[in-house]
Amino acid sequence: MENNIYCGRGYDLPYADFMELINVCFNFTTPEQKFEGLLLKCYREEYRPQDQNYVVIENGVATAAVGAYDHEITVCGRNIPCRGIGNVGVHPDHRSKGYMKMAMNKALEDMKKDGIVLSTLGGRRQRYQYFGFDKAGPQYVFTIGRDNIRHVYGDFSSPYEVSLITDPADPVIDDILRISAKCPFNPVRPREKYLDIANTWKARLLVFTDPSDNGRFVGYCVMDKNNSLSEIRTDRDEDFMKAIRSVFAYLNEGFSINIPSFDIAYASALSLIAEWHTYGSSMMYNILNYTKAIDAFMALKLTYASLPDGKLTLKIHGFAGDETISIAVKNGAHTVEAVSGDTPADLELSHLEATELLFCTVSPAREIKDPLVRAWFPLPIYMYRADEV
Repeated sequence: MENNIYCGRGYDLPYADFMELINVCFNFTTPEQKFEGLLLKCYREEYRPQDQNYVVIENGVATAAVGAYDHEITVCGRNIPCRGIGNVGVHPDHRSKGYMKMAMNKALEDMKKDGIVLSTLGGRRQRYQYFGFDKAGPQYVFTIGRDNIRHVYGDFSSPYEVSLITDPADPVIDDILRISAKCPFNPVRPREKYLDIANTWKARLLVFTDPSDNGRFVGYCVMDKNNSLSEIRTDRDEDFMKAIRSVFAYLNEGFSINIPSFDIAYASALSLIAEWHTYGSSMMYNILNYTKAIDAFMALKLTYASLPDGKLTLKIHGFAGDETISIAVKNGAHTVEAVSGDTPADLELSHLEATELLFCTVSPAREIKDPLVRAWFPLPIYMYRADEV
């Protein structure tokens, strides 16, 4: 009997059947493990996650799924449409049939058609390099211990009150959205889904208030299940280290903090007291439109870094197609534009070479290029963990 294979969006797949499939794919059997509790922002029934999945159905039976979830970030006023990949799985009884590759390719084909600029995922490097993803996204990770707090501040008192947010209607979420909107890098998070987004991967949303200033809202953080901070922001930069001290008092133990490379004020403050720090890649990215990504993240870099004047033309054989891009910086302003493919290029790069050279913290190739390349790159491409899938 010839197999009847469908690969496409799961619009006709019932929610219960979809959730059973992806939980079986990952051998999630307990409520603690299952996707329904891991990512509320994606898997609540009312959100119809099957519609944002590419499913493979063999003879009427759902056998594989690849999630492709839409979201947006704004970078220096530029809207960047994103589509994150998650729940990539094949039913144990239907593996080695090429279904994962089939669904991934269909998902990426539609990203190109739909004008998606950036896609992210987490997973094994070579497995997803086949689909254009690679390590990138400059990020600091700082570790704060008891001795750091004791020697620098003299005691373990908490300057601020720390509160766990559990009500999606809590008005403090409006304060969080307000201070986030002031930042040049801002994930677009619908108000009604904000708490579900913050609770991604069983994280917690905490807010800081100042009891000595009529309960003034100070800021917020997202703390993962291992008590690491994947995101933190204060309304005023001068409140940041007080918030860090308050987290220590709240936990009564050491913790780590992820800081994107564009948060220079936060990174500078932590670098003076942290017991340990690393500088590496945040996750795996597939840049589907280099022109828009370079423009946005160069604008972001210019908010905190002085870049030397110059001009550079790149020919990139990107995953979504060839792009020839002219980049110029003059007097602290930049231009990035697509130019004719016949334009002579200073550098010609494959997709993975471009990802590394332009956006990765570690790039030996960058070290032997023109000094302009070393000065301009890497660009601070980033995605907060709460926006991952």
